[in-house]
Amino acid sequence: MLFPSSLFIAALVGATQAQTPPGFKPQVTTKLNVIFNSTSVTKAGELLTKTATATAPNLALTNVNSTSDTYLFIMIDLDVPGAGSNSTRRTLLHAMTTGFKTTTQKLNGTATLLSTTQKGPAAYFGPGPPSTDTIAHRYVQLLFKQPANLNIPATMFAETTSRLNFNIEAFMKTMGLAAPVAGNFFTVDGRNGTQTGSGGRGNSTVVPFTGAAGRVSEGSSVVGLIGVLGAMVLLV
Repeated sequence: MLFPSSLFIAALVGATQAQTPPGFKPQVTTKLNVIFNSTSVTKAGELLTKTATATAPNLALTNVNSTSDTYLFIMIDLDVPGAGSNSTRRTLLHAMTTGFKTTTQKLNGTATLLSTTQKGPAAYFGPGPPSTDTIAHRYVQLLFKQPANLNIPATMFAETTSRLNFNIEAFMKTMGLAAPVAGNFFTVDGRNGTQTGSGGRGNSTVVPFTGAAGRVSEGSSVVGLIGVLGAMVLLV
């Protein structure tokens, strides 16, 4: 997943201000450079489109302390509306990707591009809040050092509904993850008429996870997730 250096011109270096939304835990102050093709998240909370974020981003990290470290990437929607009469908004896991390593490519001469051959255990699918929602959704990206003994069961996200109500703090505790090394977030507003997509998600191509924990069954594909989300009238 190497990224052509010619598209790094507009990327920014890490910032010291909060890179995660107010009130979100874990809070992160080190910036994770998130690049969707030629579109970068230049400022935490920046408004992007469904189209721009439809495929998995490239990642870059400033101040890399060790080239031997392996990283885990997670992306979460914080604003999925509640079901039925419950108005409490919920979380939805949009991506969990293991095995990121540093490369020799640099972003704007400072940040180091990361790369992985993995697609899971929770394959990426793009944001897609539909036009009927009343707020822009916040999508948080977190990068963790991946423990050498990390073992995420293939069954953890085998059921399409298992991405709903994802609790990042509980997951960190269960998997023995330390605080994130970097983070970022952007927003997508389904009310923006220039955005495309239906069924509550953007268009993207995903591949089942085939890592050390085993292969996720074809029956748990994101296509199945779309059906579940549509049936429950969820906004993601």
